[in-house]
Amino acid sequence: MAWWLWLLVQLVVWCCAGLVALLWWKWANKPHIDAPGPPTLPIIGNILDFLEMPLTLHKIFDLHRQYGDLTRLYVGPMLLVTVAHPDDVQHVLLTSKLIDRGTLCTNAMRAFVGDGLVTIDVSRWKVHRKLINPTFHSEMMILRPWMQNKFLLQLTSKGRGVFKFVKIMQDWALKCIAMGSAATEDGPTKTRQRLLEALLKPGNQTAVPLDEVQGELMNLLIAGTETTAVTVSYTLALLALHPEWQDAAHQELKDVFGEGDDYLRAPSLADLGRLRVLESIIKETLRLFPTVPILPRMATGDLWLSGGSGRKVLVPEGTLLLVMPFLTHRLPQFFQDPQQFDPSRFLEDRVGKEHACTYLPFGLGARSCVGSQYSRLQLKVYLSDILKRFRFLPCSQREDLDDSALAFSLNPVKPIRVSCIPVDGCNT
Repeated sequence: MAWWLWLLVQLVVWCCAGLVALLWWKWANKPHIDAPGPPTLPIIGNILDFLEMPLTLHKIFDLHRQYGDLTRLYVGPMLLVTVAHPDDVQHVLLTSKLIDRGTLCTNAMRAFVGDGLVTIDVSRWKVHRKLINPTFHSEMMILRPWMQNKFLLQLTSKGRGVFKFVKIMQDWALKCIAMGSAATEDGPTKTRQRLLEALLKPGNQTAVPLDEVQGELMNLLIAGTETTAVTVSYTLALLALHPEWQDAAHQELKDVFGEGDDYLRAPSLADLGRLRVLESIIKETLRLFPTVPILPRMATGDLWLSGGSGRKVLVPEGTLLLVMPFLTHRLPQFFQDPQQFDPSRFLEDRVGKEHACTYLPFGLGARSCVGSQYSRLQLKVYLSDILKRFRFLPCSQREDLDDSALAFSLNPVKPIRVSCIPVDGCNT
């Protein structure tokens, strides 16, 4: 064997040995918590439990049934704790003022949408939120961290396809910024600004770095379209499976909009405020299928949680806490018949009496959804317009809806299918 080849082999062997030693040291010094969870393997933790993709609601429901409202998981040496009980939700999202989402979660999305409210670190988030908040007037890569690297992603055909789409969004965002800059130069100063107006300054300047303005637009594009489309899909599928509530929604639309030519008119804010049945249907859909299924928070210090048991558990600093709204929303001690689709629980104002943190489809606290009010109005507008024109019959089962994948937004594994029948007298 040539001397240089022998040296190369030795170098590779020692590098591998050093890497294994480092990983073993990290595993031996991993943080610990007195909470139940599935058995772990040295160095890799629970990664093998989540290799089968997509990660579905059923998997998390099974973990919750086995281990309770505080479940311990390890991704390598990193400690993850799922949080379900409203007492702990309140402490994590409100009392403790934790706002850091952790790089394990945000890096996965940053590769596609850049830097924006959803993905940026705490220091920059405060600046962005302050600028953006007034403009609104009111596959799980987390468990495969090696797939958060752009270079590795581009080696796969799926990754290359995604980045082609990302390039289209980036170009669109830059065009919007150029158009907004020109309008800022020519237009008068406004007391109430749109999103882009809040981020741009006269003289072709930006309130935050240009790549972050671009990231905010891409964040908005994804968050404002993906989440709405998903919720509309679940709502229509549930109404198809529950014709009594579809009948109630159609009757309410007739009561509010009348009949004849005026029935298809665009709704006013007053009209939307009167659609209480439709609002309760949307709320119940978001209870069962919250669009954002995981709210991550990094523990920047030690904190105590209980899992609703009354026994305090010390969560060490550096733990990634995963608040799971879809678990909280289905706790039987707070929601009677929690698996049942029953919008009357909101129509009769029965939710939130027991605990203020039982319902959190848009999150809670400082990093709650900045566009929640807009989203609620948007959903009412879309659904009222659709239901005026069509009646829906089921082609999917409820089991198909529960078989949904956990990612940045909740998505059914199988396509949601319904049959659309034009409403009598509507030819559109």
